[in-house]
Amino acid sequence: MKTRGNHFIVFLLPALLMIVMAVGGYFYLKNDQSNEVTNADLQDNIDWSGSLMASTVELSWQWRAMPADGMFGDDYIGVTGAVESLSVELHASDGILYEADGVEVDNGWIVAFPNELDENKSLGNRGTLIIELESDDVSYEDLEVFLLHTWAQHAPLEQQDATFSDPTFGEASNVPFWVEEIEVSSYVH
Repeated sequence: MKTRGNHFIVFLLPALLMIVMAVGGYFYLKNDQSNEVTNADLQDNIDWSGSLMASTVELSWQWRAMPADGMFGDDYIGVTGAVESLSVELHASDGILYEADGVEVDNGWIVAFPNELDENKSLGNRGTLIIELESDDVSYEDLEVFLLHTWAQHAPLEQQDATFSDPTFGEASNVPFWVEEIEVSSYVH
């Protein structure tokens, strides 16, 4: 009888251990996936800060997490208001990786920059927007800033509207994107 009981325990303990490990693994993976950030919900995971020096407004951003579905495509920032010039700098821990000047359009300015991984350095996830106001008399509170984020390779944006109310990407259709208005007064004091 003792021999028979020992065989039962020898088979029961590994079976229980396998069940516990399978259930624990399921819950671990389920929780891990719920913490993932995708490009579609990235706008809720960007930290902004700003500063004002004379007639220069600087808005800086940093993504809290990298999107699980990859990092590619272009982003665009549009600014309306009394702006003299617009530029962007993309940063890494060792300095500035990319710089671009804005283009003036009918209702403001637009600057484009890439989102990509280049030799283990990410572009687009951290940077600074530099807005030169027309004069010291112009208030930063009159600025409207818009971020258009894309996450697919596409034709360049037809840069016509700084508010991105109806963006078009050449002949490309179904380009995934979102537009967020950045409240300058929330970050510049």
